[in-house]
Amino acid sequence: MDGILRSAETPAGARFFDRDRRDLGRAAGVAKRPPALGGLTVLDVTTAEPVLAAYLRVLDKGRLVIRCDGVEGASYRFAWASGYANGNDIRIQGVLE
Repeated sequence: MDGILRSAETPAGARFFDRDRRDLGRAAGVAKRPPALGGLTVLDVTTAEPVLAAYLRVLDKGRLVIRCDGVEGASYRFAWASGYANGNDIRIQGVLE
């Protein structure tokens, strides 16, 4: 279900869902970073709703689904993902299903 997300220069908004398909909220920007060591998929999340931002900052190897906005939007289904604050943004890294 994963696809190509727009480059880091043109972030797209997205909705986030937990492993039980509960809607966690929306972020105004999600941008894919170049591949990380170990083959992890890394995304930068900007301007997330407060509840979503709080959830993502403490996410520790949890399942996560991200559905990007628009016709060209990608979807990411993480087998596990972890999140942490990265300045004003949140960085998500993990392994896709």
